[in-house]
Amino acid sequence: MLIEQILEQKRGALRANDIAEMLDLSEKQIYKMAATGEIPSLRIANSVRFDPQDFAAWLKARSSAPDMEPRSATSVLRSRSRAIQRGKQSREI
Repeated sequence: MLIEQILEQKRGALRANDIAEMLDLSEKQIYKMAATGEIPSLRIANSVRFDPQDFAAWLKARSSAPDMEPRSATSVLRSRSRAIQRGKQSREI
């Protein structure tokens, strides 16, 4: 994976914007993930930083998740019907 190769070559700590760019998420989401321990991070004074090797290992573990099952067609249909119901409720108010 290209991201892992880049991370292995990186020597300094990564910032939230670096991680957000790699994962195509917002910086705010990265900070939330770090705060909950969902993503490995380091606190340095008032800053949050990410060790490239720890992040690469975390990413590798996440990308090869064999225990994840695809969503069934039934759960997709339920999600759609709930979204439709929420839309109707918001229009009724």
